Amino acid sequence: MYNDYNYWDQINMIDYNNQPTYQKESSPYEQYLLGNGFPNTYKPYKNYEPQQLDPKDEKEYMLLLLQIYDFAAHELTLYLDTHPQDQTAIKKRMEYVNLAKEAMQNYEMKYGALTLASDSLKASPWQWGTTSFPWEVM
Repeated sequence: MYNDYNYWDQINMIDYNNQPTYQKESSPYEQYLLGNGFPNTYKPYKNYEPQQLDPKDEKEYMLLLLQIYDFAAHELTLYLDTHPQDQTAIKKRMEYVNLAKEAMQNYEMKYGALTLASDSLKASPWQWGTTSFPWEVM
């Protein structure tokens, strides 16, 4: 409960100096596989080993690339909520945001829109859904 005195005591006792730090050597692909932008804090469940991803074609590869960069940017956004002065993380986040945008543009140019807000639908929004969606199996 938010009004609970003990809850606020616990929040105030968090040692923000002992929090995870951004790891420059961690690749966006590794972060995506682990589901964790901070591999130094990753603790596997029992004997779980992340599986390497093997896209079957170019379409799957392009979508995976978009997901990887989008995940890495999102993880850094969360990190920056508590470390807003970390200039290295700010720059890396912008790099991943730009790579995700580029990956989305490349995907949409070749395979169609992913969202209703896609730039590719500005000229002809009625074309939404004329191609198969990424989750449809052909």
